[in-house]
Amino acid sequence: MEKFDIEKFREGDEKLFREIVDMYGERLYNVVFRILRNVDDAEEIAQETLVIAFMKRKGFRGEASIYTWLVRIAYNLSINYIKKRKPMVELDPRLSSGNNPEQEIERKEVFQRIDEAVKELPPKQRLAFTLRFYENMPYKNLSKVLKCKEGTAKALYHFAVEKLSEKLKDLHSIKGDI
Repeated sequence: MEKFDIEKFREGDEKLFREIVDMYGERLYNVVFRILRNVDDAEEIAQETLVIAFMKRKGFRGEASIYTWLVRIAYNLSINYIKKRKPMVELDPRLSSGNNPEQEIERKEVFQRIDEAVKELPPKQRLAFTLRFYENMPYKNLSKVLKCKEGTAKALYHFAVEKLSEKLKDLHSIKGDI
């Protein structure tokens, strides 16, 4: 649980904001990358998210965690970006495992299949899956990001898992791992 002084945040305490960036910057990038599937676009949107958060900090009410608020901003920016420009699927170079070339090719093919399956999910299911599976976000916070009831957030995640399980059933059963 984060423990930031909300008033200091709202007042624009730069040291506190740097702490927030250090704490959540990479996680925020990962969320955006999983939505956009492009390294450069994800870096740009994650950076824009932080700039907007700093500019709009006085509007932060503290009803959700700062991270949840940042994810909501990032989600809105990502969806707007998708509407303006069709993203290209690109694997994150940080996923390299260092295996031999044959294993690396096979691994990249598996990641490509998973990425394509996740990319085909409707936007809210994609975000629900990304935040719950990769970020382990509690349903309560997920519902705040998605602006829906907690039960709806659970259903969105469940439907995403079901769709991915069906699309990827020829791979190892991901359902048991999720």
